[in-house]
Amino acid sequence: MGDLPCHTDQPPRRRRLRVRLLFIALSILLGVGLLGAVEIGFRLAGYGGVPPTFDRVGVLPDGSELVFTTFAGPASYFRTSRSPAGSLERDAFVMPKPPGTFRVMVVGASAAKGIPLPRSLAWTAFLREMLGDLLPSHRVEVINLGVTAIASYGVLGICTEALDYDPDLVVIWCGNNEFFGALGVASMHSAGRSPTMIRLTRAARSLGVVQWAEDLVSDANTGGAQTLMEAMIGRDFIAPGDRSRSDAARNLRVFVGDMLDRCARRGVPALVCIPPANERDLGPIGTPDVSHLAEADRAAHEEALRDSRATERTDPIGAEASARRAMLLAPEDARAHFALGRALHTQGRHAEAVVAFERAIDLDPMPWRPPMASLEALRSAAAARNAAVCDLRAAFRAASPGGSIGWELMADHVHPNLAGQELAARAVAGAIPSMPFARAFGMSSPEGLAPGPVYLARLGANPFDDYAVDSSMRALASVAMFRESNPQFLARFDAACAQFEAGLPEPVHRAVRAWADAPTVGGERRPINGLVALALVNMGRVADAAPHYRAARDAVEPYGTWELEYAYLALACDPLVDEGELRDADRFIERGRFLVEHSDSTSGAAERYLGGLLQVVGRHEEAIPMLLTAKDRLGDRGRLSVDMALVDSLLALGRREEARAILERGASAGIEAYRARLAREFGE
Repeated sequence: MGDLPCHTDQPPRRRRLRVRLLFIALSILLGVGLLGAVEIGFRLAGYGGVPPTFDRVGVLPDGSELVFTTFAGPASYFRTSRSPAGSLERDAFVMPKPPGTFRVMVVGASAAKGIPLPRSLAWTAFLREMLGDLLPSHRVEVINLGVTAIASYGVLGICTEALDYDPDLVVIWCGNNEFFGALGVASMHSAGRSPTMIRLTRAARSLGVVQWAEDLVSDANTGGAQTLMEAMIGRDFIAPGDRSRSDAARNLRVFVGDMLDRCARRGVPALVCIPPANERDLGPIGTPDVSHLAEADRAAHEEALRDSRATERTDPIGAEASARRAMLLAPEDARAHFALGRALHTQGRHAEAVVAFERAIDLDPMPWRPPMASLEALRSAAAARNAAVCDLRAAFRAASPGGSIGWELMADHVHPNLAGQELAARAVAGAIPSMPFARAFGMSSPEGLAPGPVYLARLGANPFDDYAVDSSMRALASVAMFRESNPQFLARFDAACAQFEAGLPEPVHRAVRAWADAPTVGGERRPINGLVALALVNMGRVADAAPHYRAARDAVEPYGTWELEYAYLALACDPLVDEGELRDADRFIERGRFLVEHSDSTSGAAERYLGGLLQVVGRHEEAIPMLLTAKDRLGDRGRLSVDMALVDSLLALGRREEARAILERGASAGIEAYRARLAREFGE
């Protein structure tokens, strides 16, 4: 019997392989465990996670839960050491949604937010009024979730959260920030531009260790005095054929498609807006690269552009020839196509001009306005899902001279002015009744909408808010990129501001200049109408101040101290308070009570203005405890004002001795106002 083959070396080899695999597995597990432990540590230290866009802040007297929209959620999309975060204005609503309520959630970027108008005159305020006319049997809510400088991926996240709060309709207005917005393709490394990588980037930024590292390298939101627009620029030149242009269109199509899919899964109708832009009156923002031209050709090219600009009004045919000469030398120079569009528009060749303006936007090296590929991406995403579309660009063109959009409807490159806000709302309100879901609500035909001036009057449009827009645009036009590329932008709004200021009384002029010069970096700014109202009061024009205080009240966030203050001052200055204003007072009193009960502020301001509101409507017994609390918290800073208010309520209730005691204490301290009031009320 022969010897069997010897295989004694196989089992040890297998064992060594198993040991090696086990060692690798244990190393991976140890590494993951270590990372997990580190992550837990950072979470305990306050890093990590994704904050929400909505905050359930408390229960109202009727048992419903008050919900605020919050800045923290959108700010998380801006977690980067290069740029500060965009902003979301706080709004409020209740859950569960009250019966008979039609709730619209608007998602998007700054154009959707209504910049540069205050919230009281943003297109969503017009939309609320218009839908109220189309749905008279319903209470209409329009919750604005627009966030400055955010790209479509961030809008998708906010939209997803919004679906948990029972909207009847979602309106999507985005596409302007796919290059330079938060998680936009020009604000990220080329390796991170795909939808998958953007999602991974977002997931990574939710890790505590990543947030800690970003805070470590951050230099406190670098940019300092930079505008957010400047800070968001990752690349200041995007060539016509650059891959990021197709990346931007693809991302927009994917993420808007995701929004529509998520809305459909929740049974919520959605409307996609095609955004308008200033085509005719703002040229390309970026500077094209013509370095490939010989020096003589480069000089000839620039001379042709100058000639076209200089003669577009006086000799539009010559301006056209100059523009075409510039195009022959540099066919992809956006400025030449814009100059051609201007010359053609002046000649009345409007269809050709529109084509030239579109090409100028497509070639702009700094595409702050959405190129045609981005607009087609929006249409494609909607068409693939049979979703409704509201073509705002078409609506704006139809209302513009020659069919190209300019200053008549736009405040800057992508943000509508007041007339544009009203038109945008009218276009959206006109599109909604034709959507299938609208029949269930009994929505009437948009032909029943009132003329524009009716809505302007309802919302309290006024020349000071017009000036505020002009002033904001003057500041934007002063930014280097605009000052260099579009000097006429600054000239236009500088002249508008100077003309308005020249017609103001000196105290009001000082007030509006103080507003215009106030810094806004890192904080809010009081509405301009509040400062105007104070100036009028100081001039003795108290009744004239009331509508300005109401405008200021409507321009600030709900359930805030400023809202209480302006609500109180509007009533206190109005000599003819009607039933509607008294009902408004009751609403603000309830908001003030909620603020006092749920706020951790100890300044005393909320109690002061709540007490004042209660006084104005004659509820003095309720006012006195609020005023006493305010007196304790305000200290010497507000003592005189609060004491006089307390005296008013005590006298109204017949509690004269308590009122006398307050005045005597003040008089004994040598304060003349107390002595004068003591003499007037008690003859002492």
